[in-house]
Amino acid sequence: MTIEGYKMMFSFLNEIGDNINFVEANSCEEAYLKINNTKELNINVDLAIIDYLMPVYREKDILNGADVCKYLQNIYPNCKTVILTSIIENVFLFDIVQNVSPDGIATKSDVSGNVFLNIIKIVLSGGKFRSPFVIKQLNEIWENEVFIKEKNRIIIQYLSKGYKISEIADELSVSEITIKKRISKIKQSLNLKEDENILKEAKSRGYI
Repeated sequence: MTIEGYKMMFSFLNEIGDNINFVEANSCEEAYLKINNTKELNINVDLAIIDYLMPVYREKDILNGADVCKYLQNIYPNCKTVILTSIIENVFLFDIVQNVSPDGIATKSDVSGNVFLNIIKIVLSGGKFRSPFVIKQLNEIWENEVFIKEKNRIIIQYLSKGYKISEIADELSVSEITIKKRISKIKQSLNLKEDENILKEAKSRGYI
C-alpha cells in the first residue's frame, strides 16, 4: 500500500511528465537483483526511494536500505537517492548521512504527501533534502564532538549490549586501557562523574 501511494503521488509532479517506469523491490535481495537486471538491460535509473528497514541479504552483506543505497550509487552514480526511515536515533541518522550521503533523507513521520513531492522536486533539481527533524538530530551529534568519532559510538553500542570492557577491547583489537580512556573521555564530554551511568545519559540524549 505504501509503494502504491508513492507511485500515485508521482502523478502530481508535472515536471517529470507521465512517462514513468517503476521498478519495485521489497527486500535487500530483490533490490540487489533488480539493480543488476536493469543494468544488464541497459535501463537507466534516475531516482530511488529506499526504506531503511528491509529484509536483509546476508549473502552479499546488504543488511538495510543504506547498504542498498550504497550499492545503487556504485552501479548508477547519477541516480538520485532518497532514504525514508522509521529510525529516529541521532547516531543512526548521523551514520546514514556521513557514510551514504543520500540526496534526500527524512523520517517517515516527517513525510506527508506535500513533503514527499517537495523532496522529489528538490533532489531531481540537484539539491539536498534533510527534514527539519533529521537536521535537529544531526545538530545534536555535532554539538557533542566525542560522538562524531565512530569508535566512540561503537563503544557505546557495545556497552548498551552488555559487553564487558575486555570483550569490547577484543572486538576492536585494542587494549583494555585504551577502551577505559575512551570511556573516561566520553563521560567527561557528557559532564558525568566516573561513577555515573554513561548508558543512561547516552540514551536520554538519543545516542543509543
